[in-house]
Amino acid sequence: MRLKINLLLAVALFAVSTSSIFARFLPNVSAIVIAFWRLAIASILLWIYTLSQKQPKLDKDHYKYYVLSGFFLALHFSAFYSAVKLTSIANATLLGITAPVFTMLYERLFLKRTLKPIVFMGLVVAGVGTIIITGKGLISSDGSILGQMFGLLAATCISIVYIFANRLRKDTDTIAYTKFLYTIGAVFLLIFTIGSENVLSITKIEFKWLVALGIIPTILGHSIFYYSIKYTSPTIVASVPIGEPIIASIFAWFMFSEVIPLPTFIGGVFILVGIYFLVVFSPRQ
Repeated sequence: MRLKINLLLAVALFAVSTSSIFARFLPNVSAIVIAFWRLAIASILLWIYTLSQKQPKLDKDHYKYYVLSGFFLALHFSAFYSAVKLTSIANATLLGITAPVFTMLYERLFLKRTLKPIVFMGLVVAGVGTIIITGKGLISSDGSILGQMFGLLAATCISIVYIFANRLRKDTDTIAYTKFLYTIGAVFLLIFTIGSENVLSITKIEFKWLVALGIIPTILGHSIFYYSIKYTSPTIVASVPIGEPIIASIFAWFMFSEVIPLPTFIGGVFILVGIYFLVVFSPRQ
């Protein structure tokens, strides 16, 4: 099972790394509208998939946790795309490393799990890698401080989602869980847009890329994370997306002939080594 989960997490990493690539084709769509359609499309497809299948009922005692999870997932996606639009992906990702920090604290303080020193070393190594990639952008005075704040908010929110998922996924089917999670998140995002955005003012070409966002990084990527969290720890799941800018850079190299800067290559090595320590040595369920 350990090998299976590790392979699935690798697939999920590749899937979620397409998110920033697809978002590049949506320069005229606001962050919150992108987030809404990403979750709305994913939830609609999952509802269609389950129409002909008998689904297990959700525990009524868990309803409040689903609502909270959907709320924080909505905040995560809207904050993430806001960060990407206001600052560099690498800069926003640097603050994404705080997600496993929060899950580590949760596991240590509330679940009383013992964390090996090498796990903390993995987090430090990954952090060094993201700093190398970010470079001078971390201390940029070009107004990207707001983008960095959104990046921090995105990381905080997704760590809370993983913590709730760690509890809910113990006795909940993956499809049922993600279907309701994405639906609730989309509803919250729709509420957020009232009076400020028109979610229907998108072109056919933009909708194509939004569908891609709903299928690949969401249903395939995030859903694998939520499947895996039943069998592994929140810290492991929260650590894997740290490698997203590395994979995204490789995609950009193939698709747009973008040269991978030397700092990205060097930082990527640090990040991948750090993720390896975090995944291999973090406590399992």
